[in-house]
Amino acid sequence: MIGRWRAAPLLRLYRPALVAAGIGLLLSLTAAFAVAQWEDRVNKVEFESAADTEAIVMQNGMNEYISRLMALRTLFESVNEEITRSEFETFSGRLFEHHPGMLRIAWLPRVNRKERAEYEAAAIADGISGYRIKSLRSDGSFATAPQREEHFPIFYSTQPKTSPVYGMDYASIPDRWAAVERARDNDRIAALPARLYEPREGGELPNAMVIVPVYAKGTSRETVADRRRNLAGVIVGIFDLPLLLQAIRATTAASPAISVNVYPPFTGRIVSLEQSLPDFSSSQSAPQSMRDVARGRHWSGSLRIGDTDWQVRAVPAAGGPLVTAYDRALTVLAVGLLLTGFLTAYLVLAGRNSRRLSLANRRVLELAQTDILTGLPNRAFFLGRLDEINREMREGGMTFAILMLDLDRFKNVNDSLGHGAGDLLLRQVAQRLKAALREHDVLARLGGDEFAIIQGGCDDQRVCSVELASRIAKLVAEPFFLPGHRLEIGTSIGIAIAPQHGDDQEELLKKADLALYRSKSAGRNCFTIYDEAMSAELEARNTLEGDLRDAIARCQLEVHYQPFFDVTSAERRGFEALVRWRHPARGLIPPDQFIPLAEETGLIVPLGEWVLRRACEDAAAWPSGERVAVNLSPVQFKEAELFDVICAALEASGLPPERLEIEITESVLLERGVENLAFMERLKSIGVELALDDFGTGYSSLSYLTAFPFDRIKIDKSFIRSLTLRPHSAAIISSIVTLARGLDMSVTAEGIETQEQFDRLKALGVNFAQGYLLGRPQPIAQIGPETAAVSSRLDAA
Repeated sequence: MIGRWRAAPLLRLYRPALVAAGIGLLLSLTAAFAVAQWEDRVNKVEFESAADTEAIVMQNGMNEYISRLMALRTLFESVNEEITRSEFETFSGRLFEHHPGMLRIAWLPRVNRKERAEYEAAAIADGISGYRIKSLRSDGSFATAPQREEHFPIFYSTQPKTSPVYGMDYASIPDRWAAVERARDNDRIAALPARLYEPREGGELPNAMVIVPVYAKGTSRETVADRRRNLAGVIVGIFDLPLLLQAIRATTAASPAISVNVYPPFTGRIVSLEQSLPDFSSSQSAPQSMRDVARGRHWSGSLRIGDTDWQVRAVPAAGGPLVTAYDRALTVLAVGLLLTGFLTAYLVLAGRNSRRLSLANRRVLELAQTDILTGLPNRAFFLGRLDEINREMREGGMTFAILMLDLDRFKNVNDSLGHGAGDLLLRQVAQRLKAALREHDVLARLGGDEFAIIQGGCDDQRVCSVELASRIAKLVAEPFFLPGHRLEIGTSIGIAIAPQHGDDQEELLKKADLALYRSKSAGRNCFTIYDEAMSAELEARNTLEGDLRDAIARCQLEVHYQPFFDVTSAERRGFEALVRWRHPARGLIPPDQFIPLAEETGLIVPLGEWVLRRACEDAAAWPSGERVAVNLSPVQFKEAELFDVICAALEASGLPPERLEIEITESVLLERGVENLAFMERLKSIGVELALDDFGTGYSSLSYLTAFPFDRIKIDKSFIRSLTLRPHSAAIISSIVTLARGLDMSVTAEGIETQEQFDRLKALGVNFAQGYLLGRPQPIAQIGPETAAVSSRLDAA
C-alpha cells in the first residue's frame, strides 16, 4: 500500500511528461510517415517529368533523322530525270554528315518483269560486278530471284559496290515485304527491327529499318489503288539504334539522373518479360529485362519510328538524385524521438516556417503582378485594379479615366542602339510617368512600349484627363540622355472615360485603344478622347479590310496603265502600272482609300507582288522600246524575298530587266539605308532601272541622289499644278533638271493636265512627260498604238 501511495504522486508528477512523450512519439511517427509519403510523391513527380522530357528529346532526335530521309524522298519525287548513283551517294552523304547512327541508305526501285534485265545491266554498267536480282534463302544465303510481276531490289546503296546486298529483293523477304506494302498503301513511313545480312564487328547489334515510299512525280496518291499504281520505289534507311540514341542523348545533354532502356516492338510472338532485353540502355548498371524494370519505380512510354513503336522504360539512375532516400523522413523521426521534450519549440519553429511560407507566397504574388524591367505594376495587376475600380464606380457613382500610352519612334531606338538601350529608355520613361501622377493613380506597363494609367477622384474627369495627357506628352517629348546618346521620342495617348464611355472593363479598354489608334493616325505625339465615330470608323475599316482580302484572293483588282512620252522625240516610252480596285458593290475605289490600309495590314505585300507579275506579263507583249514602271511600297522593302520576287516575275514573263523600272519613294531611304542600298545595287546589276518618285515632297536630301543609284527623278505633281501660278515652282523644277543632268539622270514630270504646263516643262528641259493631257490610266485591253492626237500635240509643242 505504501508503495502504491508513493507511486501515485510520481505518476501525477510525470503524467505531463509521459503524455508529452506519448504525443511526441505519435507525432514523430506520424510526421515521419507523412514526410516519407511527401518525399515519395515529389520524387515520383520529378522522375516522371524528367522521363517525359527524355522521351520527348529522343523522339525529336529520331524525327530529325526521319525528316532527312524525307528530304531524300523529296529529291526523287521532284526531279524530272532519274537520279544517278553518284547523285544519290552525294546527297545521302551530305544529309547524314555529322549524324552518327545511320548505317546505310538504299534506293529500291519498283522493277517489273520486263524491266528486270534492263536494271541488272544498268547496275553492272555502274560498276556493280555480277549484279542480279536475288532472293533470300532460309539459311541466310542468296539465290537468283525467280521471275515475279514486280521486284524491289537494292539498286543504289551507301554500301561499297562489292557488298553482296546489292540486288537483294525485298519482295522475297516476308517481314520486309510486309513493311513495304504498309508504307506503299498508307503513304507513310514503315519501320521494323532489322537483322543485317553482313554482321558488323561485335556480332549482331540492334538495328531499325525505315522504309519510305516514293511515288512517281506528278501522280495521284489519293486512294490505295492510286498509291499501288504510282509507287516508283522505296528508300530504305538502317539505323544503328544504340549509336543513334546515344548520339541524341549526348547532343541534348541528357539527364544523368534517368536511365533509359529501349526495347523492340511488341509482336505477335510471345516473349517472356525475363527474356525481353533492351536494344539500347543508357546505363549498364540499370535493370535490363522488362521484369527487372517492372519490379521497381519505372516510367513506360514509346519511341515512334515510322509506324512502329519501340517500347521505352525509364528508371531512376542508381545513386542519382531521383532515387528516394527518405533522408527527411529519417531526420524527422530521429529528431522527434530524441527531442520529444522540445515539442513546443518544434511547434514554434513550425509556425515560423509557416510564416516564412506565407511571406514567400506574398512575394511571389507581388512578383507576378510587377514588371521586372521598370518596377511598375504589370498587365495582371492593372486589370485586377481596373476591375476593383469598376465595382467601386457602380456602388458609389464615382468616375475615372483610362489612358493608354504608346511610345513613338521607340522601335527606331531598339533597331539602331540595341535592346539594352531600349530597356534603359523604358526605365527612364517609367520614372517620368510616375512623377506626373498622383499617389492614388494607377500606372502599369502592359508590355513592350505600351503603358496604361487609371486616373480617378476628379470633379471634372474629362478636364483632368486632358490635363494629365498634355502633361505626359510634354514630359515624354523632352530629351532622354543615354550613355553617349541624346534621344527624342514622343507618345500617343488614347483616353476613355467611365461611365460616359461604358462601365465594362473590356469595353473601356477597347475604346481607349481606339482613341490611341486615332492618335497614331493623326501624326503621333498627341492625345485623343474616344468618341462614337471611332467605333463606326473601325467597323468600316474592318469591313474594307475584309473586302480587300477577298478582292486579292478573288482577283477583283485591275492594273491600269498611264503612258509617258519622250518630250523631245514625241515618242511613247512606256507606261506606269497603277492598281485599281473595282468593288462589286461600291464600284471603283480610289487607291488613296485602300493602299494605306493595305500597307498598314501587310496586304500590300501580296498585292504588290501580284501587280508586279501582271505588269511584267502585260509589258512583255509591248514593242521592245517601251518600258513599264512599277511602284514599290516601303512595306515591301522589309521583305527579305523581294529581290527574288522581282527576278521571278521577270523570268516568268520573259520581260528583259532593262524594260522594267522600279519607282521608290523617299521614305524608303530613311530606314535600313545599308540594306536598301545593297538591294538597289542588286537590281542595277541585273539591268533594272530605278526612279526616285515624288521628288520634292518628302525629305529631299541631296545625299540620296549621290548615295543611291537612281536613273531617273520624278517631279511630284504638286509642283506641276503650281507651275503656271507660282514662279518659284519653275525655279525649283529648273534646279532639279540641272541637278539631274549633272548626275547623269533623266527627269520625268507627272500630273501634266494643260498644254501650257507641258510647254513650260519642255522649255525647262524635262526629259519625259506624263499626265491626263497625254493619256489617262487605262486597262490593258484599251491600250493601242500611240494616237495621232497625242503625237501631234507633242510635235506642236
